Amino acid sequence: MDLEAPPTLLQLAAQCMVSKEVLNIAVLQDLPMKLFPPLFKEAGIQRKAKMIKLLVEYWPYPSLLVRLLIDKPNLETFQAILEGVDTWLKRKYRPRMGKLQVVDLRNRHHDSWDVQVGREGGDQSETMPENQEVKGCSRRQRLRVCSDLSFKSSRHEDKQQTHLLQWAKDRERFLHLCCEKLEIGALEVSKVKKVLKLLQPEFIKELELNTVGNLSKLTKLVPCISKMRNLHKLVLVRIFGRHTYTPSEERNVTKILSLFPKLSYLQHLTIDDVYFLRDHMNELFRCLEAPLVSLTITLCQISQSDLESFAQHWNYSQLKHLCLKGVSLTTLNVTPLKVFLEGVADTLQTLELEDCRMKDSHLSILLPALTKCTHLTSINFYDNNFTMDVLQNLLHRTANMSLLTMELYPAPVEVYNEWSYVQVERFSQLCAELMNTLITVRQPKSVCFGTYPCYDCDTRCIYGKKTTFCECLE
Repeated sequence: MDLEAPPTLLQLAAQCMVSKEVLNIAVLQDLPMKLFPPLFKEAGIQRKAKMIKLLVEYWPYPSLLVRLLIDKPNLETFQAILEGVDTWLKRKYRPRMGKLQVVDLRNRHHDSWDVQVGREGGDQSETMPENQEVKGCSRRQRLRVCSDLSFKSSRHEDKQQTHLLQWAKDRERFLHLCCEKLEIGALEVSKVKKVLKLLQPEFIKELELNTVGNLSKLTKLVPCISKMRNLHKLVLVRIFGRHTYTPSEERNVTKILSLFPKLSYLQHLTIDDVYFLRDHMNELFRCLEAPLVSLTITLCQISQSDLESFAQHWNYSQLKHLCLKGVSLTTLNVTPLKVFLEGVADTLQTLELEDCRMKDSHLSILLPALTKCTHLTSINFYDNNFTMDVLQNLLHRTANMSLLTMELYPAPVEVYNEWSYVQVERFSQLCAELMNTLITVRQPKSVCFGTYPCYDCDTRCIYGKKTTFCECLE
């Protein structure tokens, strides 16, 4: 049984000072720097809003990483932090407090606190736009307040986020509200644009757009997105519509595609349940300026011409992660995908071809290219229709894939009966044979053979280190 380590003397001192509320301006002015982080953390635990406000006012480090010290601040604590920043902004003379440059409200994982520089894990310095000086705060001292923002729905209001936005709007002459990760959902375009006016677009690195079926709305946001020049990750989610385009929709698609040449730092692209890119993948790939590191396409219908565009000349020289999940390849000729895999064989680390409904003929075409992808650490072939013989051939050909740490293969089609239900004994027998085949080739680290999800309970039968059956068969 693991026992918690006893509190350190520093922690005990912080607990005592906070509980007795002995902190005041005179004490804080002479307080050793190393006491500030434990005091801030303890004040958060004891919900001492006034004390938190004071600590922010006199914070001696360049950065205040709020979520490192207070995991989930309530609204009162959150308001106290902003009130402390207010006082800091209003002061003209800041002897020890002048160091503060960044107040980070983001919910990020932090491993440690570097008390020498007041920031977690390395340099957080960023190039700021040159704005005019404001009273009490020079151009170089303009405070940055960092927060991730999410606007998934107007029905679910985040009170802290609403308070932050209004607070930042009232003080926009004195600070920069910086957002690296932005999520936009089913909100009116006018509201989205109001929020974007508060932000420095060059700081946004991750953007998720979930416009719930409204292509015209996405088009209206293109001018705003084009200003996000440092965008590294773009996620387009659930944009529905007809499979045939009106002239107006075709113009909208063209306008959306015109955005990509402006995103010269884009590295990660996710297209999830989006209809309008069918027959336009070639145009999209040609528009990509920077080499992608990851490409994820899920629950999308693609045409043969789309698949052929993978093998065309576009910037995929640094691709490490490819996911085609829920993308049906049943009726398509996958030779262009084979050519593409050969082109990324030296860099590709993860490959997901789950639920592509491929058959033996598809895998036979891809197999020569797959054997060249020797840097793969993870592969996923779940929910494809392969026979026992073809699966055994695949496993035999993976001898040179020694870096694999996760392997997911479909159970062979022979495990299903005529009604597509799993035959338990047949499943265990054939999967054991496949596992033995793999073990004779190399020593796998983590391997699973899985059936399609059950029609009734939506869980798989899994054969691996431990065999589990769907709830209906247990």
